[in-house]
Amino acid sequence: MDIINYEVFYEARYEYEDVVTSNDNTLKIVPYDGENQTVLEERVETEPDGYVTKYKDILGNTVYRVKIIKPHYSMTIRSMSKVIVNVMDFTDCELPCNVYEPLYMDSTRLIDIDYFKPIAAKIYNESRTLDELLHKVVSFVKNRITYKEGVTNVDTPAHKSFEMGLGVCQDIAQITIGILRAMRFPARYVMGIVHNNPTTTHAWVEVKTPFGWIPIDPTRNKFYNEIKYVKFAIGRDYYDAAPIVGTFVSKGRGWLKKLTVGVKKV
Repeated sequence: MDIINYEVFYEARYEYEDVVTSNDNTLKIVPYDGENQTVLEERVETEPDGYVTKYKDILGNTVYRVKIIKPHYSMTIRSMSKVIVNVMDFTDCELPCNVYEPLYMDSTRLIDIDYFKPIAAKIYNESRTLDELLHKVVSFVKNRITYKEGVTNVDTPAHKSFEMGLGVCQDIAQITIGILRAMRFPARYVMGIVHNNPTTTHAWVEVKTPFGWIPIDPTRNKFYNEIKYVKFAIGRDYYDAAPIVGTFVSKGRGWLKKLTVGVKKV
């Protein structure tokens, strides 16, 4: 098992057409603290500054809530963290080798597992081991989905992006989760940053095995200890793990002007 120390940086800058009098945001932009990650330091700040609270949600994610009431035309949200990542090794097993984790086995608003049951049954019946099954699932999804931005959005259900055959990492992860859950394997959505030249946040999948949670990345075709990423949040689907969710009060529109992320091995 590799043990890696990282420094992690996240910064999102928003701009607005008219003055904003109130800006209220929920943030999951620092590394997940638990399981294979240990957070050594973390700091979250905003410009303008605001009222900040911090808590853990029911999934163990570190959440910051920031409310800004100073009038502003732009806002910057920034985090700086240090984290130790234990890269997970994979231990194979002959099927069936399911484990029970009910929180990550059912349908959600974005993932309808009943839709994926015929696909899941075919792949499962053609597999002998968990490793073979996971590679077949990822291969199937990659062959069916073409990566394309601007076609789907954060509210697009997995079966809709599957029918279109188009999507981004969020869609590809949720389709993969739907197939795995249809086989009765616990699978969860992960949001974070890749370890090699990240340009934005990324979504991948963790599967519960008899030996723990193991990562797979169907978008980048990576498996197990190839994945040295930093996870920020886990969830049943995207809605549980969005990096920033918020509302603001203004007469004009607002938009994300620039996102900067960075990971440095130390």
